[in-house]
Amino acid sequence: MGQVNRFTSLFNPAFSFILDTVGDYTDNQRTRDGFDARLRVFELAANAWVDPNAWAYFIGAAEEESVNIEEAAIHYLGFGGHRTLRAGRFFVDFGKQMQLHVHELRTLERPLVLRAYLGDESKGDGLQWDDWTSIGDSTALRWSIGVFSSLLPEEEEDFDPETTAAQELASTKHGADFNYTARLTGFTDVGSSGTLQLGASARAIPRYAFLYSPAANPDQTDDDLSNVVYGLDLTYGWVGDTGEQRWTTGVEALANTGDNGANIDQTTQTLNPSFDDDVLGYVAWTDYQFNRYHSVGAQFSALELPDGNKSDESEVEVFYSRQLSEYLRMRLVVSDFESDANDDALRVAVQLTAILGTHGHGLNW
Repeated sequence: MGQVNRFTSLFNPAFSFILDTVGDYTDNQRTRDGFDARLRVFELAANAWVDPNAWAYFIGAAEEESVNIEEAAIHYLGFGGHRTLRAGRFFVDFGKQMQLHVHELRTLERPLVLRAYLGDESKGDGLQWDDWTSIGDSTALRWSIGVFSSLLPEEEEDFDPETTAAQELASTKHGADFNYTARLTGFTDVGSSGTLQLGASARAIPRYAFLYSPAANPDQTDDDLSNVVYGLDLTYGWVGDTGEQRWTTGVEALANTGDNGANIDQTTQTLNPSFDDDVLGYVAWTDYQFNRYHSVGAQFSALELPDGNKSDESEVEVFYSRQLSEYLRMRLVVSDFESDANDDALRVAVQLTAILGTHGHGLNW
């Protein structure tokens, strides 16, 4: 009734606004160098129960001069137990950090290996089945399977530095033309204050193509390609007696398999055959919150690039976060990036994030 009767307030969605701003200095060997300041993202979110068995949410993000629907999904809970069917647009269930929006990360950017193998953000339009069960009094096990229309990386700068060709899925949609995700994870209590979690994830793109169309030699295609990224993650968390002291440390390893790169012959302006060269990468992090306002941490990520040469890249970040209030956070980040294929860079950044209203996302474990 609250949705059709303007004289009641029964239907009352929770709205929130997020402002994420960054000021930084970058010392790059050959290209971008100097100071910068920008509004990285303005996010508008809302969520509400739409009937006793379903709730829905949407998240819109304005970046520079464009507005994008980051997520918009319905969670149906009417199957009983802990089973959930999610439908719409949402971030993939892969590892511990791909479900998070950038302002929720412990560091300024998503880990290098995730950006390189999965994209800056990995989301798609589709369905996901999710369930979990308890095993005894101290252990829980969860699994999910997702089917999406497309999960190609949105940003490809790190995915393959030699590629200027676009990636595209087949235009028709048969079983092999959809993209798939799967995750199995469980956690258990360790002593009275610790929690240990182990997870395995996969993202599969059974069929896609590289497209390259320069004016001198247009309409080149390398098709019938496939790619699967696998991941293993291990996380340990500890909480002090007061609940304010927290320590979290973890590691996540990824394998990027199948067709994962291509390059351009600049002399002939032709698309060379794609690479079928398995590459590996990982990220390790630790984060210590010594009270409700202050936390420090470090993160290191290294990988082999899918560029035909398995070029090495690595990034180390150290950070300090200050929770100025429940709705305002300031973070200082220093990062060092090294690469065999791209420019090395040193970056010092200050991030200021403000949250107005009730804010939260779906399950993340």
